[in-house]
Amino acid sequence: MQIKTSLTTLLIFTVSSFLLTGCDNYPYKEKIQNVYDNHNPTGDKAKCMMVGSVTQSMYPYTTYYMQGQDLPFSSSTQKANYNRLKNDSLHLFAGIGFFTEEYAGEVDGRATYRYDLTDLGRKYVKFAFGETNFCFGRVVVDKINRTKDTINGVGGGTVRDVYFTYHLENVPDWVKDPQIYKRFRYFKKQVNGEPFPGIHSYKVSSNGKLTTMTGESGAYQWASDFNEEIKEE
Repeated sequence: MQIKTSLTTLLIFTVSSFLLTGCDNYPYKEKIQNVYDNHNPTGDKAKCMMVGSVTQSMYPYTTYYMQGQDLPFSSSTQKANYNRLKNDSLHLFAGIGFFTEEYAGEVDGRATYRYDLTDLGRKYVKFAFGETNFCFGRVVVDKINRTKDTINGVGGGTVRDVYFTYHLENVPDWVKDPQIYKRFRYFKKQVNGEPFPGIHSYKVSSNGKLTTMTGESGAYQWASDFNEEIKEE
């Protein structure tokens, strides 16, 4: 299933502003690292895997079937496809011990299952955006590679993209299972803590003030189909 990029990555870190004191000497590395660490003080939610629209109060949660969920993805089947992905993700994470999984009988000839979080699952779960998410890691900024200024197509003004290299630390072993990281379109280099390219974007105001727009920390990723492969980098 193809999911638009605008839906795959959502950023929840607090918007931070900095005063630009000099383009060449601005301490991007330190400032960007501070943004990520302020958002992620426990060092365990740099990247998150979105399981599905299940809030904390909905557990134990019983799956259900939606007409059209087995059809190709389209605007008319989007909601049903997401329901299928949610059901698949619940089953996947039950397999590594994050949920209990109990057969709950059939409805209209379709098997249903009941899920509840285990103690292990509660260790990694983060509830945000009305979703169950499993999160991990801390972004460590290694070096700044270059910057690029562009005109913001929405609302005008200047956007400064800072291209940098980072690595992830505090990545638990379960993330390194290919069936996990590939399903959520992370890369082997990322989950193994190897250097990886990142972008941090600022809005540049008329007086030179930099305000964080997007970045690498606090990224929430939707699942893809089990049979969809991602290209390794």
